[in-house]
Amino acid sequence: MPTKPVEDADAALAASPDNADLLLAAGGARATAWRFREAIDVYSRGIALHPQDARFYRFRGHRYLTLRRFDEGARDLDRAAQLDSTNFDVVYHQGLAHYLLGHYARSADAYGTCLGFAGNDALRTREARGEFRQGYRSCMRIATNADDRVAMVDWAWRANRRAGRRAEADRLLGTITEGMTVNTNRSYYENLLMYKGLRTIDQVLGTTTGDSVRFSTSGYAVGSWLLLQGDTARARAMFERVASSPHWNGFGLIASEVELVRARTTGK
Repeated sequence: MPTKPVEDADAALAASPDNADLLLAAGGARATAWRFREAIDVYSRGIALHPQDARFYRFRGHRYLTLRRFDEGARDLDRAAQLDSTNFDVVYHQGLAHYLLGHYARSADAYGTCLGFAGNDALRTREARGEFRQGYRSCMRIATNADDRVAMVDWAWRANRRAGRRAEADRLLGTITEGMTVNTNRSYYENLLMYKGLRTIDQVLGTTTGDSVRFSTSGYAVGSWLLLQGDTARARAMFERVASSPHWNGFGLIASEVELVRARTTGK
């Protein structure tokens, strides 16, 4: 991967080595170059210097998940959520961390809290007044941003179903309708329409042709859907397809690996 962005970020950081934003940029440049262990080291330095800045825990936690270090990722993301509970990206990754650990109820609770903030008029008013830190996605934005909504509801639906909370999963699915304006997160949207019976498996997978990222996202959703229907053989075959795709740091691929390991361990 290109090294110049890393060199540029490091040069800027050298002029102000304790600057939180520059540390985040240096870590982010390494993550973009898939130098995830180095990114973790930079974020760890940031935590030592700025222990109350949720961003370092959020990004280090994300990269722990990338490296399949789920317990460490969950600890970081739980801490990030304590420090910045209305941050969409913090909660999105926190819920995912617990989902990967099989903590389905904790995952569902995290997503439910963020989705609840979207309907909190008081919080939305405070955000409109500029009371929250600028430059990040908030849970409150879900109320008006369909891309954010479908991304979180997709994982929240699965977490609730796996936690045995069918009624809550159905309620969440009721917030998703045909004709929503979804631009960047079409795969999540197609997954949700499949759960509603408005798309077939073939239709969902047909939208991913030639795109390993979208295939990872929708392939895992299809496997999960089949697993929930009791079709374990087809579910496992789909997880194996996703796990063999090239986008190894995608969450759908990581989750598929987890399902395959769990199946080998439990025989289910």
